Amino acid sequence: MTCTENWTTCNGFSLMLLALLAIALNLTPLVADYVEDGRLFYNPISCYEWWLPGLIGGGLLVLPAVSMSLAARKKGSCNSRAGMLSSSLLSLVAIVGGAYCTVIAIYAISKGPLICEKGSKSLEQCDYTLNDLRNIQNLNFELGWFLNDTCIPTSSDVTPTSSSGNVTGRWFIQERILDFELDLQINENTQKIIHITVFVGLAIIGLLEAIVSISQIVAGLFGCICGTTKREDDDY
Repeated sequence: MTCTENWTTCNGFSLMLLALLAIALNLTPLVADYVEDGRLFYNPISCYEWWLPGLIGGGLLVLPAVSMSLAARKKGSCNSRAGMLSSSLLSLVAIVGGAYCTVIAIYAISKGPLICEKGSKSLEQCDYTLNDLRNIQNLNFELGWFLNDTCIPTSSDVTPTSSSGNVTGRWFIQERILDFELDLQINENTQKIIHITVFVGLAIIGLLEAIVSISQIVAGLFGCICGTTKREDDDY
């Protein structure tokens, strides 16, 4: 086995492990939602978990490069110059997937869980637009949502909506805020921990996938140029 085949084998197994970890991390908040309420879409932790950065970006878009890299090893059916070149081309798709996974994860970290971002736990508050992603240079990255004791607004942050500003209306708003706080405070810290663990992990995994994919592009090009350990007449 040549050095490029060993290199390709290492890259293939590394990408496979990273893809499985990305899928598992993306499923974590979805499973947590279901376990808590017995229903999907009912109590989401973040809008960004439904962009599926780990399932699609870090998972499905990386798996073709994984299969070709492992097939291009010694005794594999694609152990040839063409197989090595194919592994390089599919690694470009994996780079796109890793980049998507990382970008979505970074936005999720900056926004915080849904309860901190918009004070809600409903998917109806998710707009699913790409406007923020197009303006990545304006991203305000901070972890205030994680460092603060609570994401729930206090009564001093709310003004009466009634034009008369009567005492009854003010007390009604404060009472509703208190009910909202008591209802969500139990799970808030858990949501914060799940959110930051999942998306920090996905950001790191997406970056590592892109690095390993670049490594496989180099290995595949060397394998295509120099050939593999198969017989000379099978190199194409």
